[in-house]
Amino acid sequence: MPNLPKLKLVSALVILVALLAVPAAAQATLAYTTHLFHPHVVVAQDNGKGAKAIGAGTNPKVSPDGKLVAFEKEGTNGKAPEMRLYDLATGKTKTIFSPWRESYTFAWSPDSTMVAALRGGELGTRTLCVIDVENGKVTRIAKGYFNAVSFSPDSSEVVFGLAFGERYPQKTNIVRGPVAGGPTSQLTHDGISGWPLWGPKGQIVFVKQLNAKSRKYGPKNDLYLMNEDGKSVKRLTHTKVGDLVVGLFPTAWSASGNQLLAEFGGQDTSYAVAVNPKTGAERNLSPDNTETGFAGVDLTPDGKTVLGYIGGYEGGANSLKIASVPYKGGKAKVIVNGGFNPSWGG
Repeated sequence: MPNLPKLKLVSALVILVALLAVPAAAQATLAYTTHLFHPHVVVAQDNGKGAKAIGAGTNPKVSPDGKLVAFEKEGTNGKAPEMRLYDLATGKTKTIFSPWRESYTFAWSPDSTMVAALRGGELGTRTLCVIDVENGKVTRIAKGYFNAVSFSPDSSEVVFGLAFGERYPQKTNIVRGPVAGGPTSQLTHDGISGWPLWGPKGQIVFVKQLNAKSRKYGPKNDLYLMNEDGKSVKRLTHTKVGDLVVGLFPTAWSASGNQLLAEFGGQDTSYAVAVNPKTGAERNLSPDNTETGFAGVDLTPDGKTVLGYIGGYEGGANSLKIASVPYKGGKAKVIVNGGFNPSWGG
């Protein structure tokens, strides 16, 4: 994630990079956070009914099969942040990973057996790890500064954005590696590529940071596509991006690969955008309000519905609502009042 100087972009980008999510299904498990200042994680049916608090924490992520919820428990009294895992069948919670850093850089494997996350100190480089959620085995994949991670469709590999320095803009490239550990393969070499999201047909959508020298505050993001070997690179979007905003980040694929969800972010700005993965055509899913409007998180496998939330920034805690919006555009349907950071699975 870029650290843009002199701008209030950090909170916005933390939220939207956290949106790199696993596609979710109808009749799914819903998890979300309540209470901004004393956050707790809640699970419910996908329509918001049957809500149950499962513990203090934030940023929950439901497994693709809907059976498990990973969430962050902040460290207290000198303890490091932990990744907690809640089992819906047993109602039990356990710690599977610590110290967990930058919890927005996270992914579930499609087969729901593993998660990818970062470990490290409060400052400096991080180590990307793959964790077996059943036995807690941790496999180290790479070390550096990361901006996203995503699993391959068959859960055998991960792809991630990696930089080796903090200087802005970071020289970031996309790297691919096996979940069992071992040699990795660098897919890009231009120093401006990152935030990859592996699609169901093997295609990878990613960000290129463009026009760094000509823009006042830093580069702008546009989306590109490539195959899983880093070949057949194609520019997908040509987005108009103002000085105080950054542009698009990929969020979720539909199961068919025919629908793509992205998030447009920047200073006090985060809103969902439907992107046609063939033509690059964009549809703002919150056209009347880009500050406290609809921020997208998940896309159902059929590509018809987007999960997200409305409110925040200028709206304050009381404005937060979990909602869904048709992928083709339309009015938001409120699912939960007072919730944010939702996730679907199952």
